[in-house]
Amino acid sequence: MSPTHFSVKSLSGKIFNTVLVFTIAVILAFSAIITVLFYFSYEQEAEAALTEQAQDAAAYLNETPSDENVPSLLAQFAGTVRYTLIAADGRVLFDSASADASAAENHGSRPEVREALDDGHGSVVRYSETLKTDTLYSAVKLDDGSVIRLAETRHSLVAFATTMLGPLAVALAVVVLLVFVLSRLLTRRIMKPIDALNFAEPLENEIYEEMDPLLERIDEQQRMLKQQTREIARAETMRRDFSSNVSHEMKTPLQVISGYAELMKNGLVDPADSRKFSGLIYEEAQAMRSLINDVLILSRLDEAAVGDRDQAIDLYAMAQSVANRLVPFSDSEGVRVLVEGESTCIAGTDTLAEEMLYNLVENGIRYNHEGGSVRVIVGNDGAGPVVRVTDTGVGIPEEMHDKVFERFFRVDKSRSKETGGTGLGLAIVKHAVMYHGGSIEVKSTLGEGTTFILRFPAMDERAN
Repeated sequence: MSPTHFSVKSLSGKIFNTVLVFTIAVILAFSAIITVLFYFSYEQEAEAALTEQAQDAAAYLNETPSDENVPSLLAQFAGTVRYTLIAADGRVLFDSASADASAAENHGSRPEVREALDDGHGSVVRYSETLKTDTLYSAVKLDDGSVIRLAETRHSLVAFATTMLGPLAVALAVVVLLVFVLSRLLTRRIMKPIDALNFAEPLENEIYEEMDPLLERIDEQQRMLKQQTREIARAETMRRDFSSNVSHEMKTPLQVISGYAELMKNGLVDPADSRKFSGLIYEEAQAMRSLINDVLILSRLDEAAVGDRDQAIDLYAMAQSVANRLVPFSDSEGVRVLVEGESTCIAGTDTLAEEMLYNLVENGIRYNHEGGSVRVIVGNDGAGPVVRVTDTGVGIPEEMHDKVFERFFRVDKSRSKETGGTGLGLAIVKHAVMYHGGSIEVKSTLGEGTTFILRFPAMDERAN
């Protein structure tokens, strides 16, 4: 079975390939070590056995008359062992592997022969040029000074290892089959708890600890997805409510304009009342215009498409400019507008910042009483620029402090209609403040007045 039987992307394939490669590597390494150890152990035993045979032959020859030496050796050692009788001067007297011993070269320089002549016994393994193979030699010195040498052909380590290839191939084939079965079983066992995972509650699963980071990440992503889903649903609800409110707010002035225009078209209006009716149509058209302008501003804020945020805006100078623009309105309402403080700058969009201050001051005038006032104080409290807009108007009930920033929310709907408010002014203010990285707070007492506190980051903090 080839390792490529599995897809490399499958868990079964990964286990199969890993286990197979590891097992084969272990078998090959173990086989090589065992082969080497067995080979050298076997060779040591063979050397000891040949040495013992050489000593037996030497003892026999020392006890046997010299004229009986050769036939006795032939009878005793004929077979796999080669024996050679060498004179003390190195001449070959007899060699069982050669018919003409006298033609052999002098053996006096052979290591085993020199060692036997010096020490009485010598052994060596070397490659034989004559037999073209590794040969084990064992030589023993005889009593008459000559040397008897026994030689036995041995397998080399490579040749010995070659004989192990057949059994090794069979073992590897069995291993591949076993690994195939084992990988299947391991895969099923490993995948069983994974297949049972409950991804709806990732952290409630009892699974391998190595998977904890993955499950934690899944849980985090699910929580983020749920949050995003809630935000999308909330935004969609706000969009529907906003569209519904805009339609509702525009319905009344359109009906008024349409009704009066129809009366004038059909000549049902007394010429003396035409000016009055034209004024009513104009006022309703202006209310629609204000509503459309506020809706457009909110849409731009929602899309963060209100222009350059890095303009340097002097809040004190802008508050004075807003107060000057609202002089006609404040005079008509009998309300004083006062601007106090010092030059204080923020980074943002001048048109949006002006709209923010304009709506606050205009509301302060609109929901005030004759003889009242609106005070704008611009300064810095150490943490950053602060703007306080305080009026002496009707005030806001405490339970409505958070709701006043909702779109189309009115504290007194009847009065808002009379004064011409769109119900979007404070929503624009809150969005504008947040757009500039600031916060807004309202403090109010019913019947006494209201203070809006705007806090902004310093210009260097905004830049960072």
